[in-house]
Amino acid sequence: MTEAKWFYTALTLLVVSGVFYLLQAIQPKSLFREGGWGSMLLSGLCLIVSLAIRSQTAKYFALSNMYESLLVVCIGMQLVFLVLDRWFKLRTLGLPVALLLLGSLVYDMNLPTTIHPLQPALQSYWRSIHVPIILLSYALFTLAFISSLVFLIKDYWPGSGARFESSGGGRSSLTPAMAAGPSAFSDRFEIEPGQDALNMEIALLQDKANLYDEITYRCVAFGFPMLTLGIILGGIWANEAWGNYWSWDPKESMSLVTLLGYGVYLHLRVNGEHSARTLAWVSVTGFVLMLITYFGVNLMGLGLHSYGKIG
Repeated sequence: MTEAKWFYTALTLLVVSGVFYLLQAIQPKSLFREGGWGSMLLSGLCLIVSLAIRSQTAKYFALSNMYESLLVVCIGMQLVFLVLDRWFKLRTLGLPVALLLLGSLVYDMNLPTTIHPLQPALQSYWRSIHVPIILLSYALFTLAFISSLVFLIKDYWPGSGARFESSGGGRSSLTPAMAAGPSAFSDRFEIEPGQDALNMEIALLQDKANLYDEITYRCVAFGFPMLTLGIILGGIWANEAWGNYWSWDPKESMSLVTLLGYGVYLHLRVNGEHSARTLAWVSVTGFVLMLITYFGVNLMGLGLHSYGKIG
């Protein structure tokens, strides 16, 4: 199969995954969750094969333009989500993740896909180290955004359930279902007799809708040090390529602003004195900063990173 056929196969499997997760959101069943998880896994593997074929054709790790970088972000999102879904047995997050991935890949397939020789600045082993780390942090921040968005919808939507507070220090009130004990929510969250304490804790998190706050925190907690490391490694690469570690290039500057934005989120979350709603809005703001860093600078085509411009 060609690179394009693997890509389209991944798209098809992602649609199947979205359907399974839609059914899971409507009527929670292990069959639907496993079907969505398995389809998502196969879709991610197809994208990895597509990228590998492209790299073989280019004779270098294909990570030098917007098409390829967005492909890597999507793969990163799928792999991280698969871990989260397996760990937390998510009910409603799979569908928005699948939809965002579908939208991203449809947009990606309309970007220029022509393979060009690497520019001199990109002919370095640092490209295969610095860029994937940055993109994986973007994937984590995107999942944090989706989780925050679901949180806010559930919090603001009338009749979506009891409102809740953060959070940060783990101080959340028990809902009536939780106070009633495991039997009050075991059917709703598929908790069977004899399941271990971890599954019971996950059910408690789902029942009070605090799960989304926790997922956002974990994604940012992993994404923040990765972005930090990526920026540091980028500075080392810049010194080798251009003779200085930092030049206040638009991409560099916005990366720093994005890092500070998520630093604010972590500070407020660890502080433990702010509501989960406030933290969710800070996460959304951080995502907007990330979009400006990733897409905005490329759309303008300015600065030393202009080789990543779209089109």
